[in-house]
Amino acid sequence: MALRLAALLLFAPLLASAAPAFPLRASADGRYLEDQNGVPFPILGRTAWFVISLSAADQHTFVDDTAAKGYDAIEFHVLDHDPRGNNPPFANAGALLPFTGKLGGGAWTGTAGTPDFTTPNEPYWAFVDQFLAYCESKGVVVLMFPAYVGFGGGNQGWMQEMVANGSSRLSQYGAFLAARYQTRKNIVWMMGGDMGSFAADQQAAENGLITGLKSVAGQLSTHFAAEWSSGSICTDQGAFGSNCTLNSSYSWEGDVSNFTRGAYAHTPVRPAFLLEEPYDEEGPDGNSVNPNATQPVRRFQWWGVLGGVAGYVSGNGLVWPFNSGWQSHLNTQGAQDMARLNAFVGSIPWWKLVPSELGGMKKLVTSGQSASVSDANYVAAAAAADGTLLVAYLPPAHSGTISVDMTAMSAPSRARWFNPTSGSFTDISSGLSNTGAQAFTPPGNNGTGSNDWVLLIDTNALQICDGGSCGPGADAGGSNIVDAPRAGCGCRNTSFDGTVLGAMLLAAFWPRRRARDAERHRP
Repeated sequence: MALRLAALLLFAPLLASAAPAFPLRASADGRYLEDQNGVPFPILGRTAWFVISLSAADQHTFVDDTAAKGYDAIEFHVLDHDPRGNNPPFANAGALLPFTGKLGGGAWTGTAGTPDFTTPNEPYWAFVDQFLAYCESKGVVVLMFPAYVGFGGGNQGWMQEMVANGSSRLSQYGAFLAARYQTRKNIVWMMGGDMGSFAADQQAAENGLITGLKSVAGQLSTHFAAEWSSGSICTDQGAFGSNCTLNSSYSWEGDVSNFTRGAYAHTPVRPAFLLEEPYDEEGPDGNSVNPNATQPVRRFQWWGVLGGVAGYVSGNGLVWPFNSGWQSHLNTQGAQDMARLNAFVGSIPWWKLVPSELGGMKKLVTSGQSASVSDANYVAAAAAADGTLLVAYLPPAHSGTISVDMTAMSAPSRARWFNPTSGSFTDISSGLSNTGAQAFTPPGNNGTGSNDWVLLIDTNALQICDGGSCGPGADAGGSNIVDAPRAGCGCRNTSFDGTVLGAMLLAAFWPRRRARDAERHRP
C-alpha cells in the first residue's frame, strides 16, 4: 500500500494538466468527440441519476471515485422525481428545492401542488453551479437532463408537471438554464427520458424546453443527445431527432450491438455511443428490476464501444438512487471491469476504429461468428482503416475458435489476449502474416468463471499500460509489454490491479496520454 500511495503522491503534480480542454466538439469525420486541442475524447460514462440529491461532500466523493476509475462523463437529471431515489425533489441532502412557487400561486413545498418552472430557487441553482464546476475541474463532462420526462410520462419523471406548465413556461425554464450556463463548457444537454412517443401536449412541452435551451446565443456547450424509449437511437425520434448532435443508443433488453451499430451507420454521421443498457446489480444479484441484467454486464459496454466507437455510459442499480449504503457498491466487479475497460480504451488509438462491415470496413470475423448481431454470442470487432489495429470481443456466451481476416492489417502483426477481468495480457504470436485468415482460440476461464476475452492485434507494438513510457519490449516471461512494472505505470506483475488501477491511471497515465495525443494531432 505504501508503494501505491507513493505513486499517487509522485504524480500528483500532473493532475492539473489531466483535464481536457472543454468544450468538446465533433471530430472532422464526425465519428467521435475531441477537445479544443484536437485530442480525441472517448465518452467513458457513469450513471448518477440522483447525484444532485447528495451533499457537496458526498458529490465530491462520488466524482472523485468516478474520475479515479478512468471515467470522464456522468449522466444525471438536474431535477429529481423518481420515488425510488434519494428524497426527491430535494437537493443538498434535503435542504433545497429547485423552484419556489407553484402553479396557481403560493409557495411550493415539494410535496403538494405543481411547481412553476418559471420560479427558480437561486440557492438550489447555486448548488448545481458548484457541482458542474467540480465535475469540470476533474475533467468530467455532464450529460444533464433539464427535465427527465420519465417512463411512459409517469412518476419516474416530470412529464405531467411539464404538461401542466405548458410550452411557454418550459421555454422560459430552458432559456433560464441556457443563460445561466452560457459559459459552462462541460454540458451535454439531454432530451427525453425513457420515453419516445409523445401526445400533442407532451410534445409541445418538450419542444418548449428544447427551444428555450437553444434560444441563447454564444453558448459554449451546444451538444444534444437523448434517451428515448428502449430500442432506439437519438436520431430515431421523429419530432426531436434532428436536434441530436450525438447519436446515443439505448437498449434496456441488452440488444446493444444492434443499436450502437445502427447509430454508427446513421447518416448524416454523428458520434455514436452507448447511453444505456442493463446495469450492474440491477439483475438477480442486485435489485432485480431488469431480468436482462445478468452478469457479467461488462459484455454490454464492450459491445457498445466496438459498435459505436465514441464511447459508452454504464450504471449500477444500487448506486444511482444514492440511497443509504450506495458507497458500498462503488467497487463491485462490474465497476472494476469498467476501470479496466477505460484503461484499455485509453491505451490504444481507439478513434481510428471502424466497426466490422460498417463505414467501409470489411467483415473482420470470417468464421466462428454468430448469425445475428443481436445474438448473445456475437463477436464484436473493429479495426483501424489504416490497418494498424484490430480489436475483437468474444462474449461469455461464445465458445470455440474464430477466424479473423488478416488482410485488414497493413503489415505482419502480433496478437494478444486481453483479460477484461484482470487487465493481464497473454501473448499469442508475433509476425503473423497479413494475408488470408488466422484462427484464434480463446484461453477459456478468465478467472471469474466466465470465458469472455478481448483479442488485440496490432502492427506497431502498442504501449499498453501507461501510454508509452513502460518500454517497447516484452518482459523476460513474454507476457507483459513493459520492461519493468513501475510505480505509477498501472501494471502490477503483468496485470492491471483493479482496486487501484483508476487512481494510478489518473495520476500517471491520463496526463501522458493526452499530451501524446495532442502532439499527434497538432497541425
